[in-house]
Amino acid sequence: MYDFTYQKPASLADAAKAIAAAEDGKLMAGGMTLIPTLKQRLARPSDVVDLGKIAELAGIKQEGSALVIGAMTRHADVANSDLVKKVNPALAQLAGMIGDPAVRNRGTIGGSLANNDPAACYPAAALALGATIHTNQRTIAADDFFKGLFPLLHTRLLC
Repeated sequence: MYDFTYQKPASLADAAKAIAAAEDGKLMAGGMTLIPTLKQRLARPSDVVDLGKIAELAGIKQEGSALVIGAMTRHADVANSDLVKKVNPALAQLAGMIGDPAVRNRGTIGGSLANNDPAACYPAAALALGATIHTNQRTIAADDFFKGLFPLLHTRLLC
């Protein structure tokens, strides 16, 4: 792993400032994709901005007919949510089958969607459900959000 500056902001505003100020910063949700990539020296960010302490990014609620799941909501929380089981039982079942218990209790829906890992389940579900992705800057239909594998990681081989 290469050296980087680790930051753990407590608010969305602080996270936005931290990533904007970083030369080549990466956001970390659960870290299920980023940490192995760092360990393998496939990424060399100047900063890692950990979103784990930002409470406003986690949670599950219903707004009208829409199910709203925050980016920092862990797979286990989606799987065990009574609301998700009621509104979209298939999504709850999908979340309960992701990885193993360690991954389900650490990995997040936001990290899965942002990385568009071909081994992940949520990107396909988001496309099939006609989901909308909300960021701090814009709202994007799932059909327009996914443009390639690992778009936010910018993985490259370093020899």
